[in-house]
Parts: sequence; structure tokens; C-alpha cells
Amino acid sequence: MPQRPPLPAVGATTWRLTDLPVALPEAQAFSLRQSLLLATSAGFLAGYYVLPNQWFQLAWAMVLSVIWFMVGGLQDFTEGLRRDRWLIGMAGLVALLMLRSSVYYSPGTTVKDLWIGWGNSALLMGYALMLWQAARLPRALTAIGKPLVAVAAAAAVGSVIMFYGMDSETIFGSRLQNWFVYGGWNSACTGLTFGFAATWAAWGWNAASEKRDRRRWLCALIPLTLACLFTLSRGVLLALVAGHVVLLLVRGWRRSWQPLVLLFSTILLFQLAGPLLSGLAVKDASARLGITDQAEAARMVQGSVVSSNPLRDAVSRADNGRFGIYSAALGSMTTWQDWVLGKGLWADDDCWSCSLHWYPEHLHGVLVDAWVHGGLPGALALLGLIVWGWRRAIELARQGEDLWIMLAGFGCAGLMFDGDSAFALLTMPRYEPLLLWAPLIMASARFTQAAERA
Repeated sequence: MPQRPPLPAVGATTWRLTDLPVALPEAQAFSLRQSLLLATSAGFLAGYYVLPNQWFQLAWAMVLSVIWFMVGGLQDFTEGLRRDRWLIGMAGLVALLMLRSSVYYSPGTTVKDLWIGWGNSALLMGYALMLWQAARLPRALTAIGKPLVAVAAAAAVGSVIMFYGMDSETIFGSRLQNWFVYGGWNSACTGLTFGFAATWAAWGWNAASEKRDRRRWLCALIPLTLACLFTLSRGVLLALVAGHVVLLLVRGWRRSWQPLVLLFSTILLFQLAGPLLSGLAVKDASARLGITDQAEAARMVQGSVVSSNPLRDAVSRADNGRFGIYSAALGSMTTWQDWVLGKGLWADDDCWSCSLHWYPEHLHGVLVDAWVHGGLPGALALLGLIVWGWRRAIELARQGEDLWIMLAGFGCAGLMFDGDSAFALLTMPRYEPLLLWAPLIMASARFTQAAERA
């Protein structure tokens, strides 16, 4: 009869759940921890595409995290803070801004805002620590990337069907929204999240060596790219080009020409199809609105559906009030304390938006937001952290792992003129942890692992 394993010695500082009597051998228990970690990370990231709101997404992560902790994951949770200086830098910056926002005056901040803000920033660091740990697993790129891209492609196809085919109020060619999130997510948010998955799919298609894998990545890449174009978002178009151009600059033409040519071919196809798509949109509008004169129908939907010249329309479109937002942000920085300490992470938006004739909900730029809420030092520190992460991603790309520099290029370009706080997990646009932090965290984890093995 097998003997019971001994309990930890009195005074031991740590113990493992697997040291106690369990039904599974150690090797299987470790595999279970890996699987739970990957399921938590992949499910949270894929949740940006199909879960109705952030609360479902957070519930997924919290429930699986508790189970992961119960089978021994707690001992791995803070490993990143012991091994990775970049992650320590991220945690230090978030902690300093939280401290400033707690002890120094922030306009309009209540005790409730303080508690919610602390919890939100703590959740961001929990997300970072878990994603860092998951990225170090040998199968992380496929175990996280394939579900994310597959779910995103299914959401893109499903949104096209539901939005254009099943919604009785939506005119064909209107700016596409992700039907699965909020029942219709903002087009810019839809485009940037789909674009992130499209960039990952482009990398997978370019890196795959087997024809079957290349076909699978391509089957996801094409609908995702087209869905991005149907959002009519200039931000996602800029970000897609940036992600591919960064790969070109870092890896050269031979490594990057295929995804680059495919992207521009898809954009060109969409441009050439503009007259056809515009005609279908006008016919659909005429039928839905009961207008027999198609010229009148075309005037009524002008600017809200695909035009006959999409690129010209994108170039000639106004800035959507962003320069007004940035001007209001600059005008709100009236004291030296504002410039040095910022207004605090949880300051009321009225401190900068009151001069506007509309309420834009956020500052539409993560660096602008960091500058307003964390002062000039906060914005420069965030920029320095991004540059540091980029250097690690570039080094990985030169070693052959170029996914992270593509995703970082996409994310940073997309958040240049969009996005809210970089120091919270749950924000108004919601996608900053995906676009900004996910590539940098995973790149830093892989870089640290490679350095340890060298």
C-alpha cells in the first residue's frame, strides 16, 4: 500500500498543492496548470470578439484564475516580477500613478472612484502577470493565437451576416459593427479589434510552412481584413499598414512581401469594388426607406455607407473632432501641478471636456490620456516603456519570432489617435489591454526566456 507523502516541514515558507495527496501524478497536474493558464489567457483575449460585454470577459478570467490558483498556479503568478525588468517597470509606473492619484488632489474624484480605480489598475497588473506567464509556455503562440484568430474570424463573418442580412434597420454598406459585443460595437472599436486578429492571421499565414496551415490562416485573414475595411475606419487602415510596414523595416522584403502584397491587394480590391458596393447600398436604402428616386436615396445615405471611391472618402473625411479634443486637453493644463503631476488617473472628465460642445467620453489617444492624467512625466514614462518593449520585440524579430513586432506596430498605430487609459483593464473603448499591452507583455516574456537560455 503506497505511503502518504510527508507534509511540509514546520516553518517552511512555501508549499505546493501537488506536495499533498492528490489523485493525479505531478506531471499531469503540471499539464493541468498549463492548460488552465492557456485557457484563461486565450479565452480572455478571444472574449474581445464574442462576449457581450466586459463583465462576461472578466468573469471568465476570474473563475478560471481561481481554479488555476487552486491547482498550484499561485506560486507562478508573480514570477514575472522576479525575472523581468520590463514588467517591473510597468508595475512601478502603474503603482506610482495610482499613488499620485490617491494622495494628491484629483478633480471630481470620490471615494467610490478611488476604490474602483485601484481595483481596475490591480486587475490590469493581474492580467499582465498571467499573460506574461502564459507567453513563456512552448505552445503559447498557437494555443493563444489560433483560438483568438478563429473566434475573431467567426465573429467577423457572423457580424456581416447579422448586421447586413438579419438586421431590418441596417442598410447594406453601413459601417460594420461587431454584432456579438453590446449587440453592435462601435465601428472604430470593431475595426481595431478585428485588425489585431487580422495582423496575427497575416503573421500565421506568412510563417506557416505547411499548405494546410497556410490555407487555414488565409481563410481567417481574408474575412477579417474585409471586415476591417467595411468598418470604414481610417484608424484601423493606418494600423494595418503600420503593422505590415514595421515587419518590412525589421525583417526585410523577402520576409514580409507576401502579407504586404496581400494587404494592399485586398485594399485595392475593395477600392475597385466601391462603385458596385455603393450601388448596392443605394438600392438597399431605397427599398428600406421606401424612396423610389435612387438619387434622393443616395443623398440621404451619403457619408454613412461605402462610397464609390472609399479611399478618397477616407482622405477627405474630417478629423471627427480629435483636434478639438486635443486642444481642450492642452487648454485644461493650466498649472505647473497639471504638467508635473497630471490631474490623476480617476479625475472627472469634465476637467478637460467642459470646453467642448459635445461629450467625447475619452481623450482618443493613450499618450494624450497619460499626459492629462499623469502629467508630462507620466506620458514620457509610458512612451519610454513602449520603446523599451519595442526594442525587445525587434530583437525577437531578428531572431525569427516577428509576431510581436507586427502586433506592437498595429497596436501603437491604432492607439495613436484612439483609446483611453493605458493604466486600467476596463476602459470606455475597452481594447487597450489587447492592442497595447498584450504584444509588449508577451514579447518581454519571450525575450526574458530567450535571455535566460542563452
